[in-house]
Amino acid sequence: MLAVSLALIACLSWGISGFLAGTKSRVMPVLTLLLFSSMAGVGMFLISVGVRGVQLPRDPSLLYAVLGGAVGCGGLYCFYRGLAVGSISIVVPVSALCVMLPVLTGLVFGEVLHPLQGLGMVVAVGGGVMVSLEKNTAASKKRIAAGILPALGAALGFGAFFVVMDLAAAADPLWAAMVSRSSFLLFLLPAVLLKRPCLKIKTTHLPAVFTIGILDGTAALAYTTATTKDLMSLVAVISSLYPAVSVILAAFILKERLRGLQFFGVVLAIVGVALISAG
Repeated sequence: MLAVSLALIACLSWGISGFLAGTKSRVMPVLTLLLFSSMAGVGMFLISVGVRGVQLPRDPSLLYAVLGGAVGCGGLYCFYRGLAVGSISIVVPVSALCVMLPVLTGLVFGEVLHPLQGLGMVVAVGGGVMVSLEKNTAASKKRIAAGILPALGAALGFGAFFVVMDLAAAADPLWAAMVSRSSFLLFLLPAVLLKRPCLKIKTTHLPAVFTIGILDGTAALAYTTATTKDLMSLVAVISSLYPAVSVILAAFILKERLRGLQFFGVVLAIVGVALISAG
């Protein structure tokens, strides 16, 4: 029950963070958003490990957290880039296809795939394909929706993050999340120095940007801790239900509307993830 509760916290945190990132990625450079939000996440973890007072474990499993920072950095960059050019209601559900990687990894390491999980994977892929298509009114034909390719990159990065952080959690969940977030920032700095984005942020944007980083860090910690309590595949699929939160917020606050086929695709993608979880 604790693992499910933690996975739901991760789901809620990632869902709200994704929605906020979708709004802020359209008014500032993606790298700037990543830099400041990740700094907030690192600050949160520095306070957490300081208050806890437990020294860094000398466990080689923590090296997986460094890899988690690398794939997480790439995944979030793709995610925010997709949100900057595409609809939240499209990019977020497609990124949730990341759930397939930990499920397949679990199969490789001996976990048995429930029939519902197999059905869920098929449904999720079908939903992702439907969501990815939109009508080009000028040419009266279907075309790939904006933000789909970055969203697929995000799905790959997030899926890899789920897998490696499960391995890193064996050392210590809090330190694993801390090392991951810190290495995330280190991997991000070269891109910032190379691209030289504008680092000036209006003070009115700072609360949302810092909230994004704190929520993302909270989700990572909740997920990493949950993997020590139950199977990675179960925790990953529950955590991956975050699109429902983001899509609902986008519908009620931003009034985003999808075409019939795309709406059906979003529903299928979320139902697919739910079926995998139910399995």
